[in-house]
Amino acid sequence: MLKMTSIITPELKIRLSPEERLSCLLITHRDFLDHQKIKILYEEVGDERTYAHSLLNQTVSIAADALRIIYPNKLFPDHWFKSYESIGRRIQAYMEELDNVASEFASQDIPLIALKNSGISRALYPFYGACPMGDLDVLISKSLFQKAHDIMVALGYSLEFRSPLEENTFENGVMTGGTEYFKTLRSGDLLWFELQWRPIAGRWISIDREPKADDLIERSIPISGSQARLLSP
Repeated sequence: MLKMTSIITPELKIRLSPEERLSCLLITHRDFLDHQKIKILYEEVGDERTYAHSLLNQTVSIAADALRIIYPNKLFPDHWFKSYESIGRRIQAYMEELDNVASEFASQDIPLIALKNSGISRALYPFYGACPMGDLDVLISKSLFQKAHDIMVALGYSLEFRSPLEENTFENGVMTGGTEYFKTLRSGDLLWFELQWRPIAGRWISIDREPKADDLIERSIPISGSQARLLSP
């Protein structure tokens, strides 16, 4: 019978199963993996359960990268690395498109900040198979929003909000904080691209509490090999 462990804080007590503990360890940055603890838990849980739990939490490709580092000579079932390679190809296509859009924007003097996973993958953690994401998020100045929208349309993007509660118009995006677009890339992958002028709109923070996009853009830093930029550390 698998044992449970507890995490105790002043506010709550969380009981984690071995699968959950192992999953938490496997999604750590690859430079800080705890090899000994992962090996102990992996042997206890077994490959089948480890894979099932990773699949449930959509972390298969990240776990695959960690397991390959920890067991460099172990022969794993194909499903681990098929996921890693498939996601790696898709994120590679996303990053190429990010660079393409950033280059087009730069030619029109529009600075583009790669946000969240977009910036992490392009600038900080280039192990694309271990960086699954479903879209690209970028930040630009509100004053340049119309210009940027026109470029997106010229690049073959279609404006559409994924939420059925949103009105599918450019004017709605200008009012609420950003627009969403989709496009099928040459790789065959469907890409959703979020063009935002509000840095934290998705976090339901009051606009008067947000940092100003123009201030963040002014302090941003370049990404090597790309016209996209990154938020300043």
